[in-house]
Amino acid sequence: MALTLPPGIAPLTWHAYTRLGGPSFLRAFDFAQAGQHRVIPKKIFPGGRAETFRRQGFDLVVYEAADRSDSCLVWAGPYNEATTWFGGPLPRRGYLNRVLSSVVFADAPEGATLGAASALRGLQQFGTFVYAAGEEVMLTVKDARTAREQVPSWQGAGQGEAEVWKEKLALDPEQADALSGTPYEWRYIVATSTAIVEMTFPRNPATLALARDAGGHRRVDAVVAGIRATWTV
Repeated sequence: MALTLPPGIAPLTWHAYTRLGGPSFLRAFDFAQAGQHRVIPKKIFPGGRAETFRRQGFDLVVYEAADRSDSCLVWAGPYNEATTWFGGPLPRRGYLNRVLSSVVFADAPEGATLGAASALRGLQQFGTFVYAAGEEVMLTVKDARTAREQVPSWQGAGQGEAEVWKEKLALDPEQADALSGTPYEWRYIVATSTAIVEMTFPRNPATLALARDAGGHRRVDAVVAGIRATWTV
């Protein structure tokens, strides 16, 4: 998945999720920017076990809670990382080796990839999405081929090769009244032939200052028009 942002947008922090499944194998993987796993021994598994194994281009890091109630395996690259959780004690070395031999992880400045090893047949990737958030916008990107049913049933507005919709957010009455007539009361959906992007705009003091000003509408319109995603396999 490649994401294009409009000029001048504030930096986004992103996370992603995918699953790989096949005969006698099912694993979920979380993705994040490099360094996120360092919170695990500090806040998630304090006092637990940690071990690092060096690999070409990344590290493999295993963590286990002190009471062995949970554990995880991290592919920690210099730019991005992927984590799979076991929901119990750290598995035996044989199962860990099977997980490692089933997937291929690669990291680069422009992004990370994780997929089934070429020699492993019948393993399919599904349920993938990317979530990103910043001061100006929060967005979720999904593969259009598997999430097409999530777009509205009515025809959206044309915007180049994309189709754009907006739907009212489920707000409480006080919020709905405060945001009525502003671009912040909507959820925006931009769909192309390969990707679907859902956007909302944080209602923080900086954005609310523009809520009833034409500048707020122009900025939201510019972000919706400038964000594009391309999903490749």
